[in-house]
Amino acid sequence: MKRLVRHFLIVHTVMLFAAGFGVWYILKIFSPDTLIDAYFVLPLFFYITGLVFIFIMMKMPKDNPKEIVNMYMLLRVIKVFIGVIIITLYWFLDKEQIRSFAIIFIIFYLIYLGIETYIYMKIEMYLKEEQKKNNPVKKKYLEDR
Repeated sequence: MKRLVRHFLIVHTVMLFAAGFGVWYILKIFSPDTLIDAYFVLPLFFYITGLVFIFIMMKMPKDNPKEIVNMYMLLRVIKVFIGVIIITLYWFLDKEQIRSFAIIFIIFYLIYLGIETYIYMKIEMYLKEEQKKNNPVKKKYLEDR
């Protein structure tokens, strides 16, 4: 389990660093007027929420798949609400760049959606493997079918 968490942390960090730098570089080259002053807030937001997601999902009881799915969906909804709050706060602080901020936020959200889906799929595969190891009778029954 520790190895899996370490893998998620490495993938999460590398992907968000690459996405953060990549989006910044693309905006700087192709659309410098879209680049916002508080750009660092967006990768930081997704990095922190991703860390919370990883640690909460790893602490969930592994014997109830419905509870894991419910927690996954709850975390997604919470992230959307926090994102809306951040966009609203930015709107109050800097009305001139809110359009660019919202567009970049959506780009990061879509990128991170892929990263988060990958992490969730890996968690599901890990849980299925653990269930097969811990329940060999059921495994044997399923193989005979």
